[in-house]
Amino acid sequence: MAFTTNGTLLAAVKSGDEISWETFYNMYKPLILLKGRDLHLTPDEREELVQNVMLSFFKSSGTFQYDRSKGRFRDYLRQVIHNKACDLMLRRHDHEVPEEKFRSDVLEVLAQSDRHWENEYQEHLLRQALQELRNTVSPLVFQAFSMLALENIPGRKVAETLDISTNAAYVYKHEALKKLKQLIAEAEE
Repeated sequence: MAFTTNGTLLAAVKSGDEISWETFYNMYKPLILLKGRDLHLTPDEREELVQNVMLSFFKSSGTFQYDRSKGRFRDYLRQVIHNKACDLMLRRHDHEVPEEKFRSDVLEVLAQSDRHWENEYQEHLLRQALQELRNTVSPLVFQAFSMLALENIPGRKVAETLDISTNAAYVYKHEALKKLKQLIAEAEE
């Protein structure tokens, strides 16, 4: 899976490229599910939320213009998710609670979930970047990076395990970290 900038990916989706649609779906489905969980949607509602959000993008993909000057894509995505989640929550309203109170409660849930959004998005971005890093650098470089940076294994032990010098292990970590930062920066464009 190519790890691409949102602008590039959105342009490919707009052109109707099926692989880009699949990439878009696989990239954002986990994030939509997390947001649905934060909004206290049931598992079935979360799956429906994914479908509704994706359908919304599909319907608007031919006319959608991503303009970075108008804001970040993640904020636009969050708003689409909110709108679709509100539709789901309002559909489940049983009228035992007055509608104004129910709407107020929905808005409070949305506000609470916004507090988690940026962290979830950053974690999502990091997972995507780590996967692309794994596909981009050599297995030895990724393993040294993973052991040193992610698992906090001492450099001497990493060097011993991978049968490389301690210096090489740290050079590989640095190389991978530099590439990881580049991937994240590209994705945030």
